[in-house]
Amino acid sequence: MNRIERMERVKAGRAPDRTPFVPSIYEHGATVLGRSPGEVSRDAGLMAEAALESYRAYGHDLVTVGIDIYNIEAEAWGCPVSGGEGSSIPGIVSHPLADAGVLEPERLVAPAPGAGNRLGLFVDAVGRVVRAIGNEVWVYGCLGGPFSQAVELRGFDRIVADMFEAPERVHALMERTTALSLAHAERVSETGAGVYLYESWATMPLITADIFRDYVTPYNKAVVQAVKTKYDTPPPSVIMGGDITVLGEFFLEMGVSLVAADYLSDFGVLRGYFDGTGTIVRGCVDPKLIERGDWEALARMVDALAEKAQGMNNFVWGCGCVSYHTPQDNLLRFKELCAAAR
Repeated sequence: MNRIERMERVKAGRAPDRTPFVPSIYEHGATVLGRSPGEVSRDAGLMAEAALESYRAYGHDLVTVGIDIYNIEAEAWGCPVSGGEGSSIPGIVSHPLADAGVLEPERLVAPAPGAGNRLGLFVDAVGRVVRAIGNEVWVYGCLGGPFSQAVELRGFDRIVADMFEAPERVHALMERTTALSLAHAERVSETGAGVYLYESWATMPLITADIFRDYVTPYNKAVVQAVKTKYDTPPPSVIMGGDITVLGEFFLEMGVSLVAADYLSDFGVLRGYFDGTGTIVRGCVDPKLIERGDWEALARMVDALAEKAQGMNNFVWGCGCVSYHTPQDNLLRFKELCAAAR
């Protein structure tokens, strides 16, 4: 059974030959290359090679392409991004819509791939990875979701206040970020890759379930459904961290095919939501334990997840973002722990 067949069986709720291993590898790919995150994030060849070399090193069952996964779209909108020197990860420096007392989404000019941004560079990198290994493993392009783009443009505190003071302006901003997400997702899908929409700014308890329902669900649903309708690619998903227990109905409404549930989530509730729906549940351990090599604590967490997921054919192993500083041997040992537990 190859990796694509394994993931397809899990999606269908059928027992695979082994539980898939799906760690979150982004800037850690730069570690594998012995390069800085900033250098890899600005070169399509290096970004692709980071994903490919990580795959060769770890043999994981789903490959993601991306380094500073929340910056590409936000940078294209005009958010300044730090350089990512040394081991630091490139990050948003300031929020271009934060200076006005009233949110002004009309100030935004819709970006297209060009010399002034990395939209095209990213699609180039994704395409290289698909051409190299897309016939043996699901390959995904990592996109910043519409809500997370909006937060980077306005700033978190400001946009939450706007939801109470001028909700129509927040929705107008969301319409703009969703349009970019859709255009970018279509370019990624044309390469044959799947689309991951990352929405960590929507993680509980940063926002409430009502905010998720009103400002996250409909806009991500628009992108997910458009991709599923137009492209025969690995199924699109919306990824975020934290405890997703109370959000199951919204993920189903969006039509996603994979959710990331950390070890705190109530898997009994998630089982009720996602069994038989074609939705994969990725159980995630704390990546800091992997970085530190805290094997006793990690073994307890892995065992607890294995018990929670007992009988779930739609379960896969995962973790939060593997850090740049995580030793490669530590991630391989984590893989062994997962294989032994389930």
